[in-house]
Amino acid sequence: MKAVVYKERAKIEVVDIPKPQLLKDDDVIVRITLAGICGADLEFTQNGPEMGLYKGMRIGHEFVGVIDQVGKDIHTLKTGDRVVASAMFVDGGCYYCKRDLPSACEHGGLFGSPLFAEHGGDDIQGGQAEYIRVPYGNTSLFKIPEGLSGEKHDTKVLPLGDNFATGYHGALNANIKIGETVVVIGDGAVGQSAVMAATLFGPSTIILVGRHESRLELAKTIGATHVVNSKNEDPVAFVKSLTNGRGANSVIDSVGNKTSIAQGMEMTQAGASISVLGFGHLYETVEQPYSSALFRNITIHTGVVNVAAYMERLLPLVERGVIDPSAIFTDILPLSEAEKGYDLMRDRSSGTLKVALRP
Repeated sequence: MKAVVYKERAKIEVVDIPKPQLLKDDDVIVRITLAGICGADLEFTQNGPEMGLYKGMRIGHEFVGVIDQVGKDIHTLKTGDRVVASAMFVDGGCYYCKRDLPSACEHGGLFGSPLFAEHGGDDIQGGQAEYIRVPYGNTSLFKIPEGLSGEKHDTKVLPLGDNFATGYHGALNANIKIGETVVVIGDGAVGQSAVMAATLFGPSTIILVGRHESRLELAKTIGATHVVNSKNEDPVAFVKSLTNGRGANSVIDSVGNKTSIAQGMEMTQAGASISVLGFGHLYETVEQPYSSALFRNITIHTGVVNVAAYMERLLPLVERGVIDPSAIFTDILPLSEAEKGYDLMRDRSSGTLKVALRP
């Protein structure tokens, strides 16, 4: 089969490797029909040596497909079912999974990443491939409802496995209230998803802070009431001007670096909630703003998305047409053109927001 693998820093390649096989009784083999390239994939490959990637490691944690084989302990799925995967494989039965915190699963891990890879056993890697072995198939895969059957709906469902679910996670943890003001920092796929997810909570004002005009224009079509290009205008002053000088009630930070966290603190009013989603802090030191947060009663909520806890509530929203996460895809390429897809996503001047790969 063909698969995308890590080659060297900032480089991937498409290679031919053997199709994976069932190794455990709760394994599932999925024939992939669409896979996403995530911003995290760019970061992982850019920082491959530091992140623990090795030459030949399969990449990717976003995929939808059709069940090809099931182990004897699989009882929720059957061969031929169309499924979407959680970006993280989870056992569903550990202490944290039972507390609806699957991101902390004691036996889980992120597909296509060195993070917790040992929990998946042999031959558990990434989903930018023609096939993938999924451990804990009963709890890591979700059957796509009949109303979304067929590959034509793959782009609507795929983001639920990570990007849209992450945006929803951010909106949920930002404590958005009806009629209030929420700011989303970052105009990438997660930031756009957070804008769309925020609409589900009924705020009167949704402001997207970004740096790319095409992405800011997209945000206006999926729920943003205001946008601000931080290259041309001070986003803190912009937010204050719309809120009688007080600042926003909620902030969703999809960047998570030193600059964005500082901006989030400055643009919030007393008693506000800040939800930090981005991984920028992995690559630079961020001073913890505890004193400022304490004296203004600011709640800062961090955390990795709990996809498996959200999937059953998000799939019906897509099926009913309440949300359409496919809006984040700008390019659909054959799997064989994965290198081009990675280059397009790194070259932000090209207008590309997110690429999907079709085996």
